[in-house]
Amino acid sequence: MSDPRENGGTQWIHNPIGAQRGGGWVDDALSEHMRETDAVGGRAAGGGRVLQRVEGVRGKDADAAVNARFYRRGWTDGLPIVPPTVARVRDTLRYSPESAATVIGELEPMHGEASVEKLAVNAVMAGCRPDYFPIVLAAVRGLLDPRFNLRGVQTTDESVTPLLVVSGPLTEELGVNAGTGALGPGWRANATIGRAVRLIMNNVGGGFPAVTSLAGTGQPARYTLCLAERTRANPWEPLHVESGLPAESSAVTLLRAECSINVTGGLDDLASVMASAASAFSILHGGYVTVLVAPATARQVAEQGWSKRDVSRYLFERARMPIQEWKRLWVRAKIAPTYGLPSWVVAAEAAHAPIPIVECAEDIVVFVAGADVPIPQHVYFPTWGFPPCRIVVPITLPRDWSRLRQDVAT
Repeated sequence: MSDPRENGGTQWIHNPIGAQRGGGWVDDALSEHMRETDAVGGRAAGGGRVLQRVEGVRGKDADAAVNARFYRRGWTDGLPIVPPTVARVRDTLRYSPESAATVIGELEPMHGEASVEKLAVNAVMAGCRPDYFPIVLAAVRGLLDPRFNLRGVQTTDESVTPLLVVSGPLTEELGVNAGTGALGPGWRANATIGRAVRLIMNNVGGGFPAVTSLAGTGQPARYTLCLAERTRANPWEPLHVESGLPAESSAVTLLRAECSINVTGGLDDLASVMASAASAFSILHGGYVTVLVAPATARQVAEQGWSKRDVSRYLFERARMPIQEWKRLWVRAKIAPTYGLPSWVVAAEAAHAPIPIVECAEDIVVFVAGADVPIPQHVYFPTWGFPPCRIVVPITLPRDWSRLRQDVAT
């Protein structure tokens, strides 16, 4: 679909930056600090900016000009973006169940208004296909839930990032990968949906790297951390059904991940990794940790009559850190005296008992994904932050979804 204003050597490009209720832009308050600290390698918010919804870009290679301009302003994640032209954004908005002007909330820490249009702009930049947009909308609603503590996630010096697990029939319809290589690379839906959420966190929420977002080293998953839960080769009910939604619906489960650790072997191998220093912040703050169980292991234990709850209980009982190891950890010695410890950790210390990594078995979220191969590959996602965060958001589709999907297919 073309736009007449995009002819004649000019591309009309949407501004991806969130507006604030008072009329300013999210990066206004950050501009001076970015210039003072040279926080993003010579880029500065406000450098050559135009404070308007749409701007024109001229030149023989307008796409390259947009990329250079947006990178200089700090509006990208460092990777090339798809220029958010008026036509591309309009096409994406067709797949929204709500109007472009609808504001679904204000994103922390800079209180940028999450209008549907701004979210679509960033989804286009991330490379999302238009029909992925309902998943992006659901994920952003999860960010807005107070339990997610977006301000903490955005501003901590830890490397925590949202973990998005998509479940339900929509995963196969849209090709969100739950199988081999689900954590990437190679899958457009997984890569771009997660990337859209990160760009929205940065541009609408104001989580500018090295300015408001102070993650010490960062991690690759802060580009994108999105995958699907298996519907096939999965002996258990999916996450959205666990939360009370009907099986025929689809949803995004939003969790916090400090990192992702691959574990080859069985449940005992998983428990061993979970009982390590990787879980230090899970012990310090509490909350939900997440475990991706390989299909082969899930099938094996399910054939023995195990449910997902049984797996969580098994891991809870075995993933315990010897108390002397816990007391030697830097987090225990340097951070715990300031923040305090959860009551269940205090009780374990008083009893000189091994330290559970979470308060109870229900705080270990289990789902099935990855390759269905004889050598099982699991993943452990330790958490960070508070309060406990396991947010399930149904994916809402536009009324004319079936017709729109035909447009994509053709």
